[in-house]
Amino acid sequence: MSYESVIDQVKSLPESSLEEVSRYIEFLLYQQEQMDMAPLIESDEVFEKKMERGYADAIEGRGKPLENVFSDLSKRFTK
Repeated sequence: MSYESVIDQVKSLPESSLEEVSRYIEFLLYQQEQMDMAPLIESDEVFEKKMERGYADAIEGRGKPLENVFSDLSKRFTK
């Protein structure tokens, strides 16, 4: 359903139901946001393993120098 068709349908509703419709739309937007964020959420175990691996890499000198990291980031965002 397109945004325009939703707007048209909402405009056709009686004014007395607009508050309820507004809450429902907010709920749908909240659900969509949760689904969009779901892939970003990781378990504590996965997070701990990543942190331990990063710490071990840093201690043993396996990593990029900070200057290179900033350089790469600036290149990435100026494209």
